[in-house]
Amino acid sequence: MKDRRTEKTKRAIVKTFLELLEQKPHSRITVAEISRGADLGRGTFYLHYRDVYDLFAQLENELMSDLEALYDASYPCYKIENLLKLSDDITEYMENNRELFIRLYFNGQEGGGLQKVKRFFVEKMVNENSGENSTYSQTEAIFLVAGIMGVLESWIGEGMEEPRHLVAQSLYDVLVRMDFER
Repeated sequence: MKDRRTEKTKRAIVKTFLELLEQKPHSRITVAEISRGADLGRGTFYLHYRDVYDLFAQLENELMSDLEALYDASYPCYKIENLLKLSDDITEYMENNRELFIRLYFNGQEGGGLQKVKRFFVEKMVNENSGENSTYSQTEAIFLVAGIMGVLESWIGEGMEEPRHLVAQSLYDVLVRMDFER
């Protein structure tokens, strides 16, 4: 069972960190700034994170773990009905974590934006289909992920104004037209 005080403290740290990311890259944010903004002592910050880079890495790792769970819940993703579920689940997750996605991946942050997420999905698709009856190659996986992530990047970059279910349905429709399921 998680300690509610610990969770409340971490939420305050993350909230302040995301607010500061709106103003500058994470490499220029200090523990002192986060501590002041979250109304905590610096020692309290260090109880949870080694430094600002550790905070950033933990947020990113949590995000990647959640995306992996969504992908795995839609296995096998080359089946068209599972693809709709995955599109819907990912857009819902992105919408529910909107500030995290916008701040981590779109404010001049170093590290290539959503490149880590793209590499993750390419790897999952290739590994899912690495058997004898491989559905598609690495090149096809890169192509599909680049297209899907391009749409999602645009959606995030535009402030996620379009309803998520329309984005998910559009992605699904395009993939069906491309005869995704072979």
